[in-house]
Amino acid sequence: MPKILVCGAINWDTTLFVETFPDPGEEVSAIKVISVPGGKGANVAVAVARILGGTNVSIIGMLGVDSISESQIKILQNDGIDTSLIFRHNEMFSGQAYVIVDSKGENMILSHQAANLAMTPEDVSRQNVLSAVYNSNTIIVIDPPLDTAGSLIISARKAGKRIIWSPALLTRYGLSVVQKYAMHVDYLILNRQEARTLTLMDDGVQACSKISNSLSGRNNAVVVTLGDEGCVLCNEGKSMIIPPFDLASSPNLKIVSTVGAGDTFVGTFGALKLKGFEDTQALYLANIAAALKTTREDTRGSPTFEDIKSYTYEME
Repeated sequence: MPKILVCGAINWDTTLFVETFPDPGEEVSAIKVISVPGGKGANVAVAVARILGGTNVSIIGMLGVDSISESQIKILQNDGIDTSLIFRHNEMFSGQAYVIVDSKGENMILSHQAANLAMTPEDVSRQNVLSAVYNSNTIIVIDPPLDTAGSLIISARKAGKRIIWSPALLTRYGLSVVQKYAMHVDYLILNRQEARTLTLMDDGVQACSKISNSLSGRNNAVVVTLGDEGCVLCNEGKSMIIPPFDLASSPNLKIVSTVGAGDTFVGTFGALKLKGFEDTQALYLANIAAALKTTREDTRGSPTFEDIKSYTYEME
């Protein structure tokens, strides 16, 4: 059985590369357009597979019954990912996203979640899913609907599994709602904007501390990614900045697209924890993985373990 289960969205991305983002009502020319597989859940699963190798990861998700779904399943299987827990919805299309990337690699994303939003608590309570949870080591929950995420988190907690939760768009429900399930997870991972949504604080480090303090008394770690400033780890009243990987130190590396970098971070961190790395080292290497992803156009352009090792001399 796969050692890591990932639950989240599976999308097909249409990405437009432009020089600058348009202002409202402005038309700009697209320099390049690519069509690639994406979706936070699938991106994370691929990131895990690139670190651990095939057969070690399974994805729980929802697709429609259409040509996109057939392509998605084949592509995931080619990465060695078990797709037996992907459900199909007869009345909805598979998810899609429309992405704009500027010359700095920054992005704007418009997601049509479609079938992704149809995954229910009943789906993740099916016997085959519960069996997979029981036989796994780590559950990574990224962005299924809130009640579905909560149901899976509770099942994994009862089974005594390591749980990593990146609520992403679910942060719009507010801190009190996120707390309800965050108290059951081992690692809560947010980006700076998501942490701001939960706390109304612009400073990512302060936001991390506030969220961590709201979970005090429980053995939960909160991680907030800070883009090119690395990330911060907050736990038990303490905060630690994990430094970034400086792309400028390698002249052959250039930021092309930040799309999927956060997903690469989450998947790499989960995979390295399974490999036995302690938190700070796993987070530093996840920073490297996320930075390397930004040098690649593909949404699922996460690096292999060998790629990461080639940029550090601290590996044993």
